[in-house]
Amino acid sequence: MKTLALLAQKGGTGKTTLAVHLSVISALEGKNTILVDLDPQRSAADWWEERTAAVPALVKAEAGDLTDLVTAAKSEKVDTVIVDTAPHAREASAMAAKVADLVLIPTRPAILDLRAIGASVEIVQKMKAKAAIVLNSCPPGRRGAGEAAITREARQGLETYGLPICPVSITQRVAFSHALIDGRAVVEFDPTSKASAEMTALWAWIQEK
Repeated sequence: MKTLALLAQKGGTGKTTLAVHLSVISALEGKNTILVDLDPQRSAADWWEERTAAVPALVKAEAGDLTDLVTAAKSEKVDTVIVDTAPHAREASAMAAKVADLVLIPTRPAILDLRAIGASVEIVQKMKAKAAIVLNSCPPGRRGAGEAAITREARQGLETYGLPICPVSITQRVAFSHALIDGRAVVEFDPTSKASAEMTALWAWIQEK
């Protein structure tokens, strides 16, 4: 079993969007997948309530339940656990980092987001967790191809944190918002879209890690 935690101390990084999409892709690959919602706002749970598909499973949990939850998932032959944490919640984030095989730290390429990422990096370093950074909600490149200049510059700036930076960046696209309305992911809403291709590529990179 593999456990992935999405962690960002700053709000608005698109953590939940990544968590729900990655959980769907995992489930569609035939993996027994659980999405764990640790955020008191329960955004992932709200998305799941609108969903008609039976997978992935969703569990609402508190940080203190996480260790037991992961242990139980292993005994029940779960393949993938994806944990969505809340911003500004150091204790819960630390617990998620402790149980995760990989922590993914999403950030937008804007300067305020890049400056704020240090708090998240500090948590994973303290917990000695394997972690990587992913650039999310990025502007499209010129003519819709490649990364925008601000994304490339952000990638260079993030190197100072000493963590791997995912080569796949996720572009801000309307398909994400449309898909989430009725509990779907872009791979279900528009499987041939650029949004779907990017998210699938991100999942493939995560599995390599």
